[in-house]
Amino acid sequence: MKSPVTVRPKVPKFFVLALDLAADRAKFKCGIEPLDRYFRTQVSQDIKRQVAACFVANDTTGQIAGYYTLASASVLLSDLPETLAKKLPLYPSVPAVRMGRLAVSKAFKGKGLGAARLTRALRRTVTT
Repeated sequence: MKSPVTVRPKVPKFFVLALDLAADRAKFKCGIEPLDRYFRTQVSQDIKRQVAACFVANDTTGQIAGYYTLASASVLLSDLPETLAKKLPLYPSVPAVRMGRLAVSKAFKGKGLGAARLTRALRRTVTT
């Protein structure tokens, strides 16, 4: 009796790096106009002003498959659950990291890239 064969789809390889401001962003389209517009026209200003950091996932050809942004933030201690707040120093607010935007190109939808970007962003915030 033959054992069943599991066929796994080939997962493309991606390279994650900080957005190069010289990168061609005009072709990126996730299908959500505010996210596309932000990536084409505003992200470079946010990076230059140090309001946010943008990280992209490029495929092996250099095509931008997705992006996410991270920004510094703070949370009022009084807004946190008491069980968490009592473990923290008694400052009015505590530092936090905010994921501002997360988008995946239409060409790469359905390949798990959005979840991978979220996981990567969480790891980045914990390790830096």
